[in-house]
Amino acid sequence: MVPSGWHAKPLADIVREKISYGIVQAGPHVLDGIPYIKSSDVRGAINPETLQRTSREIHFKYRRSSVHPGDIVFSLRGNIGELAIVPDDLPEANLTQGTARIAVSEDQCNQFHYYQLASEKILNRINTLSKGSTFKEISLEELRKVKVLCAPIEEQKKIAKILSVWDKAITTTEQLLANSQQQKKALMQKLLTGKVRLLDENGVRFEGGWDRLELGELLDYVQPTPYLVKSTEYSDEYETPVLTAGKTFILGYTNEEFGIYKESLPAIIFDDFTTDNKFVDFPFKAKSSAMKILTAKNGVSIKYVFEAMQMLDFAIGGHQRHWISIYSNLTIPVPKEEEQQKIADVLSMADQEIYAFQNKLKLLQQEKKALMQQLLTGKRRVLIN
Repeated sequence: MVPSGWHAKPLADIVREKISYGIVQAGPHVLDGIPYIKSSDVRGAINPETLQRTSREIHFKYRRSSVHPGDIVFSLRGNIGELAIVPDDLPEANLTQGTARIAVSEDQCNQFHYYQLASEKILNRINTLSKGSTFKEISLEELRKVKVLCAPIEEQKKIAKILSVWDKAITTTEQLLANSQQQKKALMQKLLTGKVRLLDENGVRFEGGWDRLELGELLDYVQPTPYLVKSTEYSDEYETPVLTAGKTFILGYTNEEFGIYKESLPAIIFDDFTTDNKFVDFPFKAKSSAMKILTAKNGVSIKYVFEAMQMLDFAIGGHQRHWISIYSNLTIPVPKEEEQQKIADVLSMADQEIYAFQNKLKLLQQEKKALMQQLLTGKRRVLIN
């Protein structure tokens, strides 16, 4: 249902020029040429400093696909639905194939329609209209038909201003998170190599040499078979997390009360095929039989070993199980137990700061999503001064 005073219109009806393809072909790169925007450059924001450039001759030849500040650039293939507004510090630019230019009319707010196109409802619609077997793509014809809601212009501007405040908060938090992650990496480089030594409990700097030991000398392993989840009908209402050592980490939550790993925590879960690994300090169940559960031997800080494993430069070789045959034979520098624990504690404090920013970022993104669902559909109206 369209809110009072709002109208549903196809994209083709709210642009000042016909929505068009990008047609410039990427390369060769020209240092002092005109920037061109590829589909992979369109992920919420366009960074002029990272764009490749083409010659002025090619730019002039394909000037029909040039874009200007304020235009919306939309990815038609690959990362379909990713979009960005051309920034003011990009006065000249062109588009490659796989992208489209949406130049919103003067009686519409480009930022409002940027948020409209980024909303979950319209992105789902766009994905439904996308076709292709090797990779999906939405045609210009279908894109032009996509309907967006048009509020009165002053209401559009007010909504866009509200959502932009959330975007700024999200961007600031992302930057703080990136800074914290970089600071931790710098700490790891110093502490895990012995370049910087910490103070012991008496305030005296640690001294003495370090050993170089194989991971198999520091860690025991357990097969995950007794801890494998039986049912994959997960629910956030259940208590026990089901883990993978890959990027996803928590696949979901199960209500199974048997076979929960909690014997020797904290532990490291290790994917025997990819060598991905995660530090775990809570009870869990496993999804894959290819996972090894690694625990520390006596006199070893499991957190220290985990952090040192992140410093290893290891090239995965073929589809084989790595822990027993290869990975457990890799060596890391190891100080005495007290120094291990001090290093682990410092890095854990850095982790706490990172987790805090990650949680804040997640919360901001959730709140913005909920706000978009309310404001962009007119379910929640804003006051116009």
